[in-house]
Amino acid sequence: MKKDAISTGLFIAIGFLCVAIVIAILIPVVRDVINSADDNRPTIPGVTMVQPVEDGPSATLAQTQFHTSV
Repeated sequence: MKKDAISTGLFIAIGFLCVAIVIAILIPVVRDVINSADDNRPTIPGVTMVQPVEDGPSATLAQTQFHTSV
């Protein structure tokens, strides 16, 4: 009976040790995969819209409004 208890305790202890080692290896691997997937996002270009202040043929470039949207 005593041998069965010792072998069961060692089996459980070795099982916990194996699970701890697998978790310690998998957490950095999963973290690296998530971080590298985050880095592949494309940059969104900004848009610049030039609109004349006055409508008509007399509008010049000096009288323009600049609006930048990101």
